[in-house]
Amino acid sequence: MSLVAKPGETPDTSAIPCSILRGGTSRGIFFRAEDLPADRAAVEPILMSVMGTPDVRQINGLGGATSQTSKVAIIGPPTKPDADVDYTCAQVSVAHPVVDWGGNCGNIASAVGPYAINAGLVPARPDETVVRIHNTNTAKIIVARVPTVAGRAATTGDWSIPGVPGTGARIDLDFQDPCGSVTGQLLPTSRPRDLITVTDGRTFQVSVVDAANPTAFLLASELGLTGVESPQQIEANTKVTAVLEEVRGIVAERIGVVSTAAEATAVSPGLPKVGFVSTPVDHHTSGGELVLAAQADVVGRLMSMQTAHRSYMLTGAVCTAAAAVVAGSVVHEVTRQTTMKEELGGGRGEGTRRAVRIAHPFGVMTATVTAGADGSPVSSVAVERTARAIMDGRVHVPAALLA
Repeated sequence: MSLVAKPGETPDTSAIPCSILRGGTSRGIFFRAEDLPADRAAVEPILMSVMGTPDVRQINGLGGATSQTSKVAIIGPPTKPDADVDYTCAQVSVAHPVVDWGGNCGNIASAVGPYAINAGLVPARPDETVVRIHNTNTAKIIVARVPTVAGRAATTGDWSIPGVPGTGARIDLDFQDPCGSVTGQLLPTSRPRDLITVTDGRTFQVSVVDAANPTAFLLASELGLTGVESPQQIEANTKVTAVLEEVRGIVAERIGVVSTAAEATAVSPGLPKVGFVSTPVDHHTSGGELVLAAQADVVGRLMSMQTAHRSYMLTGAVCTAAAAVVAGSVVHEVTRQTTMKEELGGGRGEGTRRAVRIAHPFGVMTATVTAGADGSPVSSVAVERTARAIMDGRVHVPAALLA
């Protein structure tokens, strides 16, 4: 790591090369691994300074004052032979001096391919470049198919995703072998659902599923909700958010993420994820658009760093789709099971592929689940995203942080 003064630096500041990219419905700051210290304890104060954390406005940094816009991607050479780049995700808290390294952000992952191509880390090919991404948080491979034009990742296109204005170039992401990303098992408790009792004495049916990221799913009906509440309505219902966080803490302890449930919020605020699901009904999105029940297979709402996600986590969609094909899970219970299911191999027993349409606050997204014929419940989950490179430059931090 070079400490040579960069343009605009002062004796008490240092400038680090970085890029800002939108990936899916998230936005993050991208760094090359060589430009940051290798030790995470040294990196964390740098990332908090970059984002302007802790501060609910993040006014003194590049963060956008939401968990969806307070993310960092660190990109380096591959440490696995079947990958092109390593990608490490850091979720920087907005209001608290915490950096969570526990899981992957799938939306940000959709911008890793474009970043790697534009930075010259992966040679661009005509029309489409395949980038095999090793997510170090989960030790999983994500295959990105990125449209390319004149040696760079394409930005313009006709693909749209709910929660992002306009259209862009479609990026296909294939989360390969997503099960057991953190715990080593699709069902970390070895059961499709558990009963969890919270401090007020109520008991909830909870399915803990680990695909792309471990997630605890509850039934909206058991929380006294319709399932189609807006993020603002969820956050205003502090009794519900308290229950969700308490359940998340209990699950975090049970699957070994933390030692005790009480420390989950402080020690692992982003992992596991938690949310609730319900059967599709006619409803309006946060943008006022009507979604008919027939347009979705399941309705989902997820929490992100103790706030309601404004759209839907991509890893949450992967996990929701995987859970939808697990008989006995609460997600399977409320998911429409009559939509298209394709037998692979022309009836030769090579598995099945199924599209799961998930209604979230900004619309409907589709995750396609492929189940293997060897008895594995999920061999891959595919999703489509867009991404946009916004800025390349340098971000200034106190020089003492790089000393």
